Amino acid sequence: MNTEIRGLGQAEAATLRLRSLYESYGYRRYRMSRFEEYGLYAANKSFLLSENVLTFTDLDGRLMALKPDVTLGIAKNTKAGRERCEKVYYIESVCREDRESHTYKEISQMGLECMGAVDDCVTAEVLALAARSLASFGTDSVLKISNMDFVVGMLEALPVDAAAREQILALIRRKNQSDLKRLLAGLGLSGEDQERISQIPSLYGAPRGTLERAAAIAATPAMKAAADRLARLCGVLEALGYGGQLRLDFSMVNDIEYYNGIIFQGFLEGLPRLALSGGQYDGMMAKLGKDADAIGFAIYLKELDWLPKKEARFDVDALVLYDPQSDLARLCRDVDSLRRQGLSVRVEKSAPPDLRYCYLYRFDGRLSLEEDRGNETAGGFAGGRREEEIGC
Repeated sequence: MNTEIRGLGQAEAATLRLRSLYESYGYRRYRMSRFEEYGLYAANKSFLLSENVLTFTDLDGRLMALKPDVTLGIAKNTKAGRERCEKVYYIESVCREDRESHTYKEISQMGLECMGAVDDCVTAEVLALAARSLASFGTDSVLKISNMDFVVGMLEALPVDAAAREQILALIRRKNQSDLKRLLAGLGLSGEDQERISQIPSLYGAPRGTLERAAAIAATPAMKAAADRLARLCGVLEALGYGGQLRLDFSMVNDIEYYNGIIFQGFLEGLPRLALSGGQYDGMMAKLGKDADAIGFAIYLKELDWLPKKEARFDVDALVLYDPQSDLARLCRDVDSLRRQGLSVRVEKSAPPDLRYCYLYRFDGRLSLEEDRGNETAGGFAGGRREEEIGC
């Protein structure tokens, strides 16, 4: 049994769980300053969620900013290239404008970035980590995925100018099918092109059926390649056991100046807003002068505190009762053996009246399991009393 993280808020407990997960995949922790030169953000405002950045003049005269974004800072400093990947995770706070209160707020984030030689293997790993991160919260979750290259490949083949493409993209993002159809008719596109594009906002659902519908309207090599890549990645995630979480949504298209390829969002039951977002941002790497690709995601830790709190059934996994005359060294050794099995253990001479425990052990020269409240039945404790040797 894994020891539960008791007495912590959802966000704090999440950071402990996810640090272990990311490090098991070889990601190292990245730490950064709270401040960054404002020029980095001024040159990349369209990459930020808000153009408003809180600034101040440093003692040396430089204009500094309280960092509104983590990814830009990591990308600026990476040494990754085409031959290797730099894999990092972070736990940082950013200072951003809150659109509801119109005030600046400190927002806690946890996430990871992989920069360098990003191929389908790396992309599948990041998507799997996003799915595992969502699953770790013990509630139903959805990982929504898109491949921007599908829509971009469609738009590039249209005989329209850049302004019209941006209008089409904006309506696709909003899933505004009726206005999209009117716009396409006014642009004088062929009936076939109009029908194909107007289907994009409704290309949403479970992978298999959605990919079949996408393949049916994939009219260019770029669109076909995008759909095939998405199918391969979904196949990997399904093989890893995450198929039930997956939904595809071809209307998800981020800023094409910075983002490309696979993008995704994560949702948790009980949260009104998304809990995770990520994707490929090769365009941003190129704009920063980096000869590398990149993919990553962020988890919005503050949102997690809105998750319904689950009352712990037990205060401790195991209660061990002992006789003060017992062999102390043997007692401590056997109790330590329980803890190495992943149990939380409390040792007492007598049972505290208000303590909720799963297992009751008694030590009288050896540990004997007397109760297992995890297997309670209407008739009492299943199996009655049994003994087991610990640490022998």
